[in-house]
Amino acid sequence: MRGTMTTTTSNETCIEVSGVQVQMFSGGSGPPLLFLHGAGGNPGWQPYHQALAATHTVYAPSQAGFNNTERPDWVNTITDVAHMNLELVQRLGLDSYILMGSSMGGWVAAEMAAMTHHNLRALILIDAVGIKPEQGEIAEIFMVSSETRLKQRFHDPSQVPNYDQYTREPSPEEQIVEHANREMASHLCWKPYMFNPSLPFYLAKVHTPTLIVWGRQDAIVPLNCGELYQQALPNSTLKVIDHCGHSPAVEKPQEFLDTVTQFLSGLK
Repeated sequence: MRGTMTTTTSNETCIEVSGVQVQMFSGGSGPPLLFLHGAGGNPGWQPYHQALAATHTVYAPSQAGFNNTERPDWVNTITDVAHMNLELVQRLGLDSYILMGSSMGGWVAAEMAAMTHHNLRALILIDAVGIKPEQGEIAEIFMVSSETRLKQRFHDPSQVPNYDQYTREPSPEEQIVEHANREMASHLCWKPYMFNPSLPFYLAKVHTPTLIVWGRQDAIVPLNCGELYQQALPNSTLKVIDHCGHSPAVEKPQEFLDTVTQFLSGLK
């Protein structure tokens, strides 16, 4: 699940959280929206961030141990990452914020919502891991080649804008970052693989309005996981995007944004 290159670095800053310098991409104006990346790492400021920034102040941090954010010694689990992100929310002074996470970032977001949701306006989970499927299984992504991960990620590469940026040969520096990201993700998610058996029980108390977005042809995280998230979260809606794989924001950008915009416009 190789990320793309940073679209722009003009909105890159750092913020100190728990004594760690956290890499942050941000932009836009309006209500705050915190976006959490997946196991491939932070691809930088992307077109979907820019689109969301038309109506929201978007924050897209690199998680602990990913890209240019150091990993504190105490961050060893997704729960630890969630705690660090909650401190980030406090440092940014976010109130009534929207929390959006993709894949592993969705798992982190769900754990954060279970811990504290008093200042959470809405939760958006995109093809999130975190719950063990009852049908199918979450694909192996750490022990396979980057080519295999790319095939797993997209249903139809021909509909991915600028697909060639995903297939080009990374620079030596990018390879180092990619390897480090994969190592950190495997450290966080390996046992049990990509889920927390307690998470569905934690989520039963989360009445925050929640949108669950899923690519119907996701070859990494089965649609059944989205259905289980919907069952676990009392105030949730599942929107399935057809002819789409694991990354709707990239593969079906307009349909993804339309789905998110419709949900956000309906919030009270």
